[in-house]
Amino acid sequence: MQRNEVKGNLAKLLATENLVVEHRQCETAQFDVDRRVLTLPTWDLASNDVYDMLVGHEVGHALFTPNKDWRADVDCSMDYVNIVEDARIEKLMKRKYPGLKKSFSRGYAELNAQDFFGTAGKDLISYNLIDRINLHFKSGSFELIPFEEFELQFVEAVENVETFDEVLEVAKRIYDWQKKKEQEQIEDAEELVGAETKSEGGGEGSDDLSEEEINEEIEEAEEEQQQQDSQDPAQLDTPSYEGGDSTSPNAKPEGGKGGKEIDSETQKSFDELAKELSRPNSHLSDVNYIEIPKTIKMDNFVTDWRDVHDWIDTQREGYLKSVGERFPDSDLYPYRESDAQFREFKKSNNKEVNYLVKEFECRKSADAYARAGTSRTGVLNTAKLHEYRFNEDIFKRITTIPDGKNHGMIFLLDWSGSMVNEILPTVKQLISLTSFCKKVQIPFEVYAFSNDWYVAKNSIETGEEIEYYGSHNWYGSYDRQHNNLKEGEFYFDKLQFDLINVISSRSNSKDYERQCLNLFREAWCYRNRCHYQPTAGLGLSGTPLNEAVVMLNYLIPEFKRNNDLQKVNVCILTDGESASATYGRKVRREYVEDFDVRPGRVDYNTCLRDRQTGRVYKPFNGNFSEVTSTFIQQVRDRHPEVSVVGFRILSARDLSTFVGRYGSRETSYEEVQKQWKKDKSAIIPNPMSFTALYAIANTALDDDPEFEVAQDATKGQITRAFKKMLKTKGSNKKLLSSFIGHVS
Repeated sequence: MQRNEVKGNLAKLLATENLVVEHRQCETAQFDVDRRVLTLPTWDLASNDVYDMLVGHEVGHALFTPNKDWRADVDCSMDYVNIVEDARIEKLMKRKYPGLKKSFSRGYAELNAQDFFGTAGKDLISYNLIDRINLHFKSGSFELIPFEEFELQFVEAVENVETFDEVLEVAKRIYDWQKKKEQEQIEDAEELVGAETKSEGGGEGSDDLSEEEINEEIEEAEEEQQQQDSQDPAQLDTPSYEGGDSTSPNAKPEGGKGGKEIDSETQKSFDELAKELSRPNSHLSDVNYIEIPKTIKMDNFVTDWRDVHDWIDTQREGYLKSVGERFPDSDLYPYRESDAQFREFKKSNNKEVNYLVKEFECRKSADAYARAGTSRTGVLNTAKLHEYRFNEDIFKRITTIPDGKNHGMIFLLDWSGSMVNEILPTVKQLISLTSFCKKVQIPFEVYAFSNDWYVAKNSIETGEEIEYYGSHNWYGSYDRQHNNLKEGEFYFDKLQFDLINVISSRSNSKDYERQCLNLFREAWCYRNRCHYQPTAGLGLSGTPLNEAVVMLNYLIPEFKRNNDLQKVNVCILTDGESASATYGRKVRREYVEDFDVRPGRVDYNTCLRDRQTGRVYKPFNGNFSEVTSTFIQQVRDRHPEVSVVGFRILSARDLSTFVGRYGSRETSYEEVQKQWKKDKSAIIPNPMSFTALYAIANTALDDDPEFEVAQDATKGQITRAFKKMLKTKGSNKKLLSSFIGHVS
């Protein structure tokens, strides 16, 4: 099946027209006009040439055949319209994509050799005009199709049709002519039967049928044909462009305005045998395709830093009022210890930030020097005039240093329950990085992804008191099942996912200090026994990492536009895998012939595709890490100027599994393990999806790099403490230096 999805020529063809293809276990093709989705049989038994021909044909219908029901206005057989329309759309496809000419030629040649039209051993002149026209335009280059001279006008008319209205006109002309001809043949036959009956007297023992008996057989044949037509509803090759399938209220099984249908034998034979090109795989389930929504309402999922910190400040003031202690200098002030630790951290953090700035400026200068160009100005260099006899280069030179690209940073912070032991040191690292960005004037945004913020969001929006929803509200709510849930689209549940803008470069120095202090306080209370509780809405919860990554498709363009950026660096800080994401899945209702769109899990046998890039990714196998990697790759494919850097906090026992999931074939685990043992961190070489990926030991984040020894320490103890401090600082600098290399 994957062969069908990734064929290069077809992928380019479809991407050009904002059209996607699904291969499913179905007999005929179908086209969803609203979603622009063309559903095709698997055709896994077809050769490459036949496959390309069939896909090119059906894509032609999707691109050029209008979605309208013509049957109420035109009295004509469906087969006649289909055959003339086939000739038109194949002509247009060859004209638009010349490379398909060989595919059509080779494909029809192969199928004709396999007698798909059912003409082997038959006299072609005996076929109806529409059948011979069908053979002429599909296999005429391999067989000489006979036409009477007056019939060539119809062939020429079919060849020259350019619009669908012309198709209907020409098909009606051929149909009327064929109908008139058959009526004349019936009348001639009736006159002949009447003459023979009169001359022979209709005696007993005669093998000839009476006129009454002949009429009865004709009526029986017509009834039988009508039953066959009603049992063989048309889909795309009869096709979906006619206004939908046979269940449409306007559908007429006999075509046109009624009456006896005049069928095409060759087309019916072709349609029946085409069904055999797909291997029956009833035990296998179809792949469920998912797409990124074209647009979303950002305010439903992203809360700006002003609202976030106004909420935190309001809740803190309410708490302090309730406990009756609002004076920071008091020993009973709940935030006294956390605030003191924050001030101490900021003081010691300046050295680390200054190192980052120095490293960044050095790399930026080196890059600028490497891109510098030197050229002659045309102005004489008087210091070289004495060299004019043996050196033509006596002109002044000018060195031009091109401007570098404007960079920006987006941080995604894991605000989940598993981060409880690492959240404080992670926040410290994050504050260090944002302080660095602030000093070198790199625009940045920090978002914590969570599914607990909904309580604060609801209270902010409505002014109502805080209300926590139960699990039954989360997973079975009306909103989750119906509102904003579309078939085949990735689903953002506003009760399950939020991005909390905790720090932003759009703030002034005072507000930046306020952001860092509030975030430090929240993290501090999770690691230490405090006299205060975390702010409502900022509880550590689940891990909607996949939703946060997909949301980058909307954040990045807006971030670039607002800050006039050429390059964006995304930094993801997390300690584990994402929770499962959902998408809109079509589910049949119980006891009713109808369907609902309900949340389905993005896991095994779901497949991501991106209409914007035209890329279809391989179906998921149920591995959580594979889903996240695919979403990250999709972001990078859509935004080539974006680099995604990952920081994964983990224990030593999880290192092997982590490298196995996110490393590539070129990744050497032995190399990673050696670095890990030495530095308690490692840079994963050649990671999947990520631009760069760092593994950091959960114990390393708590290491204090300061040089501290007891007053009565021996010389050996002092030496070991000093070496430990230098090692820790050196490892941290290696990691930070590598990080700066990606953002400089």
